[in-house]
Amino acid sequence: MFTPGNILHGEFDLGIVKKEKFAIVLYNDGVDCILTTFTTSQERSTELNPCHGKNPAEGEAKSYVFKSKIEIGFTPDGKTPFFFHKDTTVVPDYGYTSSTIECFTKKVDNLKVVCKLYQKEYSDLIYTLYKCKYTPRKYKALFEGILHKVIE
Repeated sequence: MFTPGNILHGEFDLGIVKKEKFAIVLYNDGVDCILTTFTTSQERSTELNPCHGKNPAEGEAKSYVFKSKIEIGFTPDGKTPFFFHKDTTVVPDYGYTSSTIECFTKKVDNLKVVCKLYQKEYSDLIYTLYKCKYTPRKYKALFEGILHKVIE
């Protein structure tokens, strides 16, 4: 379930409210610690007409957009392509959760894997977050390690 590149869906406890959200597993240390990020369907890309992937397409990365209806991976059965129904954005200043798997699962009801990102999609997302100046430094170090493994 907590394999990097998996998209999870569930009802997340956000403090004062529970809300259905998607979260992408960005990192798993192989023992007990994971790093995830929430996605948002709010317009957060900073672009009037965002493209799929890094935004803006040219210049400094500020967000990563999954355009609606573009296949980004497969459902857990490995046969059905997965896409978001709305443009969905990952931004470097929102939604990171670094915790143990146990703590993470305690804050989510009905948690399930809905997608395994294509490897290129996952790599492009990690690279974009790595290049964003608003990504916290401690996460940039993790992303750099992931990118080195992808290159090997």
